[in-house]
Amino acid sequence: MARDFTFGNFLKEVGMRLGAAVVVVSVFLGVGYFNRTNFLGLSSVLGTQASFVAVSLALIGLISLSWIGIQQYRQ
Repeated sequence: MARDFTFGNFLKEVGMRLGAAVVVVSVFLGVGYFNRTNFLGLSSVLGTQASFVAVSLALIGLISLSWIGIQQYRQ
């Protein structure tokens, strides 16, 4: 364990985890809003609960992959 256990690193980890949680909740709320308002006719696609969850998880996966790509690019 070469990781540095300092209070600053702890706060950074907590901030990253809270940020990830906010992104996940925001995606579900956003997709739900698009479903409710029939934005671009998406309520026909998002009509069932399974498709709603599948679209939300696919968006979260795309966001995660793009975040990993950004982190790899920075190194």
